[in-house]
Amino acid sequence: MNSAAHRIGPDSAPDRYRLLRSIGRGGEAVLYLAEIELAGAVEPVVVKVLDSRTALTAEEFDRLSRSWSEQAELLRFVHRPGVVGVREHFQGPPIHPPGGSGDLPGRALALVMNRVDGLDLADWRAGRTLADPAGRRELLRTLEQLADVLDWLHSGRATPSGRAVVHGDLSPGNVMVDEDGQATLVDFGLSKLTADHRTAEIWFTPGYAAPEVFEGLRTPATDRYAFGAIAYFLLTGGAPPPSPGQLAGGLAALPRIAGLAPARRERVVAIASADPDRRPASLSAWVADLRHGVTPGPAAPHPPTVQD
Repeated sequence: MNSAAHRIGPDSAPDRYRLLRSIGRGGEAVLYLAEIELAGAVEPVVVKVLDSRTALTAEEFDRLSRSWSEQAELLRFVHRPGVVGVREHFQGPPIHPPGGSGDLPGRALALVMNRVDGLDLADWRAGRTLADPAGRRELLRTLEQLADVLDWLHSGRATPSGRAVVHGDLSPGNVMVDEDGQATLVDFGLSKLTADHRTAEIWFTPGYAAPEVFEGLRTPATDRYAFGAIAYFLLTGGAPPPSPGQLAGGLAALPRIAGLAPARRERVVAIASADPDRRPASLSAWVADLRHGVTPGPAAPHPPTVQD
């Protein structure tokens, strides 16, 4: 994308954001690294754009517009390290050249978030090993940060109304780790607020989606399943198995989990349960159980299929 030729903004300022390049997708939307000029200086942001000229019908676009507006307004109440900041949301002309907002058909929805410097969790993990205690401590610290912020979001303490915030698409690509080791959840553009939300849009990251996601249901328990899949990825360096039974079996077979006391091992593996009610209610407590297997001395050799 030519950064000088593509803009987006609300109807009142259609050229407000200059789009630099595409950096990913979320559902039907595209994420862009962008910039805005403020007080004579340029500030980087991330803009998530859903264009009505995609495969969506007009009715679907209008429904998503209402949903995005409600979610974005509530997400602006969420202020805490570990959660990306939401700057604004709007409906306006589609992506266009400077001054050309009136030349293209259709409409676009946009959600503007703060840019988080650092590596996504996949790239961060690629530069680390569990072969030494320092690497294992670093991995556990990252899991503890994510568990703490997810427990907080799920508890209802994040919003004035006390509603739970559900991310809905947790995966390594939606977690950024900065140079100080702070992990941050990003891409909340289609996150679900309320503890029991059904949606017609079935979008997910393979391997990280709980089975109920395929029925359009997202709850704190679906985030917990995805968290278990993220833990598997961090422990092995490989993609999580695609089904609950396979993920549970994969976790149970890891030497650092297989060596846990039976009751503790059962609690750890339960995060991959097909039954949402059997997944642990507290991710922080779950990581505390996992710590007993990760922090002791050198683990037994990994199976050949597991990368370290």
